[in-house]
Amino acid sequence: MARLQGVVIGAGDRGLGAYAPYLRKHRDEGRITAVAEPLATRRQAFAKRYDIPADRQFESYEALLAGRRLGDFALIATGDALHVEPAVLAMQQGYHVLLEKPMALCEADCRRLVEVSEKTGRILQVCHVIRYAPLFVALERTIRSGELGDVVAIQHSENVSYWHYAHSYCRGNWRNVAESSPMILAKSCHDMDLLYWLAGAEPDRLSSLARPTELCAENVPDGAPLHCIDGCAHAQSCPYDAVAMYREMLPMLRDLEKTARPMLLGELFRLVRRWRPLLEKMPFEALRKSAHWTGWPVSVISDDVSPAGIDRALRSTRYGRCVYRVGDNDQVSSQTVSVLFSNGVNASFSMHSTSHREGREIRVDGTRGSAVGRFYLLEQRLDVSDHKTGAVRTVKYPLSFAPHGGGDFRLFAGFLAAVRGEAEPVTSARESLQSHLMAFAADRAQREGVVMEFAGGIARPVPPLST
Repeated sequence: MARLQGVVIGAGDRGLGAYAPYLRKHRDEGRITAVAEPLATRRQAFAKRYDIPADRQFESYEALLAGRRLGDFALIATGDALHVEPAVLAMQQGYHVLLEKPMALCEADCRRLVEVSEKTGRILQVCHVIRYAPLFVALERTIRSGELGDVVAIQHSENVSYWHYAHSYCRGNWRNVAESSPMILAKSCHDMDLLYWLAGAEPDRLSSLARPTELCAENVPDGAPLHCIDGCAHAQSCPYDAVAMYREMLPMLRDLEKTARPMLLGELFRLVRRWRPLLEKMPFEALRKSAHWTGWPVSVISDDVSPAGIDRALRSTRYGRCVYRVGDNDQVSSQTVSVLFSNGVNASFSMHSTSHREGREIRVDGTRGSAVGRFYLLEQRLDVSDHKTGAVRTVKYPLSFAPHGGGDFRLFAGFLAAVRGEAEPVTSARESLQSHLMAFAADRAQREGVVMEFAGGIARPVPPLST
């Protein structure tokens, strides 16, 4: 097996911890040889973890890509608005590229990325990690096997938990459409990709409706301070309390408590929540550290994830603000999308921001059977029913503490295999373009109240009926 070398552009949460750790476990497959990151603390932390020498630590992607090629591939995990230029330059310099989603924030830039990939002959794979989760891999195979007959309808929902929405799409980097991208693209291009992949055809028509956010100034509770940590009279009743979320991790723990299998795992998280305050007061440092979570989402609000660092972030950053007083957040609270594909598959998608539990649920109905999938933080389950016999086949997938049900590592392993020439990428740049076109069309449909029609790879509003 060829041992590959790669560079990382963007050493934030995803660049540091999503894909690159795979090579620490599989050193025979390759290693990271260089990093570009403008923030010194993140750049240094990355370099320390992956043994990057000083002369291969760069403040910008331009500096990294200016000299001789330092690897076979580039992993690009910059902010959404900074995907295009480093990806284009990397491909022109001879790198294969693994690019975080969304690939770009407008249709023209998406098409440009596809053109550069095809012109240079370099792989451009967008990180549609949900395709790699065991549940969705099995569901796609079930559909292609013919077990469900001809697929008639797909019902898919992305149930964004109230606390995740508050973190990422109200207080976080994706809170503002103009500065990032609409949530249907930023969050749900995964889901547009799933619908396109499972339907097995290009879209024909699409419509969409949305509800604006309720987390706004008009709904500020009486007397609520700017920052939750300053003492809010509503802290005991407000599900969005930033202190409970980042210092105490209560919303995530309550979500994990709902884990049904393996048996007693949910109860374990319940005990963690109950005993955590006592552990933090223990005189033994090891016990105190065991009670202190430093991963996502805490790792996003501060590079210093010590208790003191978290408290500073709660007092000084928007992550500590009253969720109703962020000020510039305008992402939708919920959105529905209806898609008729060219092969007759009728799909509906619902995204909302108020779920008690983080996860996705999907139902595929065909002429011979139905399949229902449930995808939560730690659980994946698929039930396949046969119309004729009434038999139900249930598959419960192994527990995975890895993000996206283990999809991150599976995607990266597949990308490396493609770079080595051992397999085709599961998604090409042109295939990823399709899901992004659907997301752009859905955003326009909900904003303008129109139905979008696809023809020749282009989405246009359906002309109104003449009177």
